[in-house]
Amino acid sequence: MTTEPMHAALASAVADARRGPAGDVTQVYPALAAVDPALLTAGVHRLAGDPVATGHIESRFILMSVAKPFTLALAVDLHGASRVLALTGDAPTGLPFNDPAAITGRPGGLTNPMVNPGAISVASLLTEDAIREGLSRFAGRSLAADAAMVSAIHATNQRNRLLATLLAERSLLGSGVEEALHLYTFQSCLGLGVVELARMGGVLAGGGVDPATGERVVSAEAARVAVEAMAVAGLYEASKAWMASVGLAAKSGIAGGLVMVAPGVGALAAYSPGLDPTGNPLRAQHVARVMAPRLAASQG
Repeated sequence: MTTEPMHAALASAVADARRGPAGDVTQVYPALAAVDPALLTAGVHRLAGDPVATGHIESRFILMSVAKPFTLALAVDLHGASRVLALTGDAPTGLPFNDPAAITGRPGGLTNPMVNPGAISVASLLTEDAIREGLSRFAGRSLAADAAMVSAIHATNQRNRLLATLLAERSLLGSGVEEALHLYTFQSCLGLGVVELARMGGVLAGGGVDPATGERVVSAEAARVAVEAMAVAGLYEASKAWMASVGLAAKSGIAGGLVMVAPGVGALAAYSPGLDPTGNPLRAQHVARVMAPRLAASQG
């Protein structure tokens, strides 16, 4: 599919999504509660062919949980998959992304890298510089954390503090509780748009290679582990149904971002702050669902 038909298909999917409900913005963090739920934008970055984007392209948002597969890939490159997954687990929990019962009710407290407990463990294996520089390599440009958002989330992160404490009690952190919390919050607050996020997904689709430059960002193993983790729990408890009906791994965040990866082909990113009851961006999911077969069949 050439750029023009892909752009037309993407614009049609966005227009169709706008005709449906917008969903409700998250109330987990007050700092995110004032965003307009009607915002919607989407982009595609293929391994062959120019990237395309449509909708409110100027919209910027923080990654929140969409950072998880990318920091997982960085940690796997630094420490190896065995060590990382020994701290996080790799099985679905069937519970909300920040539920303490996922730790207390499971053997050894293991969850998976796409829910908050496992992702806090992953972040604890990295440094602030490693996260910022690594995710910037994925995006193809320098990313920065929204300092005001970091402060606001730190002030209201009681649930994540509880999770980190429970993890520390089970020796599932690579750092202290406060450092792990800071690193997890920092990665969540890096800001970008759908063009950059689609390129990040394209790196995973390309086995760790930047589709724009041909440069290696992470190893093929790290990219594979990240995509496999997305397939298990990228959309939390809705992941099994998503994979059964859509077939392409995706990761969402409560700020409204979503990235979907077609290995060997490319990636789609979408942003819609309104969420469904499971905490996944409602209109972004619609766009991804419509575009999945077109993306998977794309040849450039």
